Amino acid sequence: MLRRLIYPVPAWDPEGGLPVETTAAGTHLVHAPAPEGGRTIVYFHGNGSDLASISPLAGLFARHGLGFAAVEYPGYGPAAGRPHQEAILAAARDGLAHLSLRAERTVLVGESLGSSVAAHLAAEGLLHDGGASKGGGRLVLVSPFTSMTAMVQRVVGVFPRQLVPDRWETDALLERIDVPTLLVHGERDDLVPLAMSEQLARGISSSQRVVVPGRTHNDLWEAPSECLEVVARFATQDLGGAAVEGSTDAGRNPLS
Repeated sequence: MLRRLIYPVPAWDPEGGLPVETTAAGTHLVHAPAPEGGRTIVYFHGNGSDLASISPLAGLFARHGLGFAAVEYPGYGPAAGRPHQEAILAAARDGLAHLSLRAERTVLVGESLGSSVAAHLAAEGLLHDGGASKGGGRLVLVSPFTSMTAMVQRVVGVFPRQLVPDRWETDALLERIDVPTLLVHGERDDLVPLAMSEQLARGISSSQRVVVPGRTHNDLWEAPSECLEVVARFATQDLGGAAVEGSTDAGRNPLS
């Protein structure tokens, strides 16, 4: 029952979405390649989205010279199986391997539930090529939460930790995240408290935190999207993109 609350799978409607690829292991993903020399956004969606609903992001990022890819979760969209933490992480790893992107050209972007997916991959060192400890890709956490246990307790009140089936403990990964990281949060997010992204930012050694004025949990990408602009700037830094300013302590909006 609790998994149904954690993973409210939407009805699949592929009309108008990007063509779906399937890996040898059966993972489903979409991919709009970057122009030569450009970086690619590898996006992990929230628990109420799927490949079809997030496909428009590809065109938005393309305007900034960025490629776009997204990996589907088991049980979502066209993917078989049932969603749970290990299955989702296995699909994410497989999808990232299938893309065969150079780490330094990869920007993992995870939103809401997807923020923990992306954080897990970064903590596993998958934003470094061949086990290298220097250089590597970048990480963006949009509307991130500290753990699923904390979210469940926020929604239903006191709840035994051991009864939460998928804990998604992003807050336990922070010391292992060693790539430049941007955290973005809507000022009026009434689902995930702002304090959660602040806590995460404090624990990541190289992080910036941006609070987008007036935005909630579900409208960060709606035009005009300051979230899109700040993520694109972060992703294209040193490729001709504008620098992203901001502070993990102040949580300032660099676009104001």
